[in-house]
Amino acid sequence: MKLIYIHQHFVTNEGTSGTRSYDVSRYLVQMGWQVTMVCGLHDQSSLPRMPFWRLWRTHWIDGIKVVACNAFYSNKLGVPKRIWCFLKFAMVALLVTLKERGANLIFATSTPLTVGIPGRIGAALKGIPYIFEVRDLWPEDLLDAGRLKPGLQYKIWEWLELFSYKKAKKILLVSRGFHNRLLERGFDPMRLETVVLGGDSALYSDLHPNVEFFEKRGLGGKILCVYTGAHGDANGLDQLLDVAEKLRDRPDIAIVLLGEGKMKETLRQQAADRKLTNFHLIDPVPKTQLPGILAACHIGLMILKQIKRPRWVTPNKIFDYMFTGIPSIVNFAGTTADMVTADGAGYASKPGDAADLAAKIREWADNPAKRKAIGDKAREVGFHRYDRKMIAKRMAELFSEAARR
Repeated sequence: MKLIYIHQHFVTNEGTSGTRSYDVSRYLVQMGWQVTMVCGLHDQSSLPRMPFWRLWRTHWIDGIKVVACNAFYSNKLGVPKRIWCFLKFAMVALLVTLKERGANLIFATSTPLTVGIPGRIGAALKGIPYIFEVRDLWPEDLLDAGRLKPGLQYKIWEWLELFSYKKAKKILLVSRGFHNRLLERGFDPMRLETVVLGGDSALYSDLHPNVEFFEKRGLGGKILCVYTGAHGDANGLDQLLDVAEKLRDRPDIAIVLLGEGKMKETLRQQAADRKLTNFHLIDPVPKTQLPGILAACHIGLMILKQIKRPRWVTPNKIFDYMFTGIPSIVNFAGTTADMVTADGAGYASKPGDAADLAAKIREWADNPAKRKAIGDKAREVGFHRYDRKMIAKRMAELFSEAARR
């Protein structure tokens, strides 16, 4: 069986962002699938840049044929450049898709929604089935987060959302909240399937805490409360400045942000202005180094900008925390908070309440046995329910069923 897998933001373990598409692809290859990954370039991936005149370049990575389109994306780009990057990738990815021979199925995973263009059109022209995966409910999420206003641009994104969904044999959702929301909107439940992001157990099976990483940065011996991932508008990381303010009296506790994004320098300046010595910004590391670094931490932080309704998303980092065996605190209502509570993997703090989040950090800082017990439970649940080997197997079943039909 041959699969064309379209993911603009594809990253391997040598990169510094989510690796779910890479993990699923290599496990599919191990199951006997042929996988062609059609992706873009990203400042957090390890794929090399190419000359402006070149449209794409082919790499072979762990048995995956990776065709990188020359469309460069960064979280630091402004809106016009991001939109151009999305459109350029869609056009080049369509050419690559049409050029690829012998495929049985096309699978496109968002965001951005523009991956639906090469996915749906490519499948129609090649006469093969198409599956679309939803990682964020664009444009609804953008509107609710204040990143998009009602009007023409919203209607264009809304049209593109329906275009991407309409001819898909299956619509995969990475969160139960997304699934429930599409049911509310009247989608056929037979077309919907939730397959979570999960984590790669192989990366976390043999953990060695990298204490030296933090000792070199003057954080040795502290209770480390870590946030990993993007530092963008939607992440609302300014809330952690308020948490750090509430914990001024606890020099043994450090708030650590590990990642990159356009808000990073603003956060650095605000922390300096407020003279916060317990707030630390660290550059991202390759995924291969992350398990050891997380294993040296004590509390995982799940932070997003507050909106008027519950959040349906379940970010990658929650699974990284679980597989590492550190408990999580979620500061936004919705699917992630419900999952962490139900799994016994952490706490849900009052949404947007810095005092409540700080109080929960204090509780775990002062009760290491309780903190460890919850972390151990989180790790057990992660390996039992959210392993990407199991996820890849389930996706292979769905892909095979769609291809047969």
